[in-house]
Amino acid sequence: MGKRKGEWLSFMALLLVFMLTTLFFYMVYTMHYDSASDDFTGFTVFDYQSEPGAQASAELGTLREDLDDWARRNQAVVFYKGFSSAGIAALDYAGWFQRTWQTPFDGREAKTSLVQKGSRNLHAYMKGDTLFPGTYNYHILGEFDGNRSPTFQGDAFFYYPLMDITDLQGLLFTNVDSGESLSELTSIVEKTGRSIEYQTYTDSNLNILEVLKKMFMDDFVSRSLLFAFLGLVFCAVFAMSMMYRESNRFMVIHHLYGAAYAYLFVRLLLRLMCIAVLGTGLGYILGRTQLYLIHRAAYLNVAVLSGVCSILFICAVQTICFLSWQRKHRGMEGRY
Repeated sequence: MGKRKGEWLSFMALLLVFMLTTLFFYMVYTMHYDSASDDFTGFTVFDYQSEPGAQASAELGTLREDLDDWARRNQAVVFYKGFSSAGIAALDYAGWFQRTWQTPFDGREAKTSLVQKGSRNLHAYMKGDTLFPGTYNYHILGEFDGNRSPTFQGDAFFYYPLMDITDLQGLLFTNVDSGESLSELTSIVEKTGRSIEYQTYTDSNLNILEVLKKMFMDDFVSRSLLFAFLGLVFCAVFAMSMMYRESNRFMVIHHLYGAAYAYLFVRLLLRLMCIAVLGTGLGYILGRTQLYLIHRAAYLNVAVLSGVCSILFICAVQTICFLSWQRKHRGMEGRY
């Protein structure tokens, strides 16, 4: 492999690692500190098979009817937002839409919708009083003011009936806080083969070690997330070692022609720090535009924390790798 190609592969690998690390920080933050649930009880629903590594979309079965029956008996409002979805499915037996936006929409009538007033995305998907004409053909019952929207709405610009969903994998919210009723709700979801986890919508005041312990002990999803991050750490170390391998001849020759070890160290460190900052920035952009999991004001703070941790990690690994390289190649310049 040529030097240039090897360096580019190492660069892209590190960039991807730091981008995914930022998304990992977002996931941990929403699971243990803040989930943008406001006054609602929030859940995260995952759709996966029990076999390791297997992914499949479980059938809904009677899930929609069971959720409707549960909401009716508990006089509840239920919201479902799929990951990266532009719309939110809703079912309202609590009069939430009427109280909030004075609109007749309640999510009980199929093929109806409520759209956000002044949304820049609206006109491209709307014809007359029909949303997504020719595909979903939602009849628009009215508009709502985006300034009074719940935080978890994010950039979603319309609501549609929960009975029209074709999958359940994302964020689930309800105004019910009774433990018995919520336990019944989780049972309804779990019997379809999905996993459902409570979201923490107030600061749990856990330190880092307590969060790691909770992630390791909680359940399959939390442990999977933790071990996926450990895999990212391994990938970062491996990519840096490959970068040293590809730059080995370059660094030795530069040192032979007068470049000090300190200069080589700082030059490579600055390059790695730029990669960490760029990867964190891409993770921030992706998380803010695609993952509506936490309060919008927290996205930048979490990205900064992720970036600082990535830079500290880079500095530590760079120091270890450089000292190892220096010890191995000191006095061997004559070979080149």
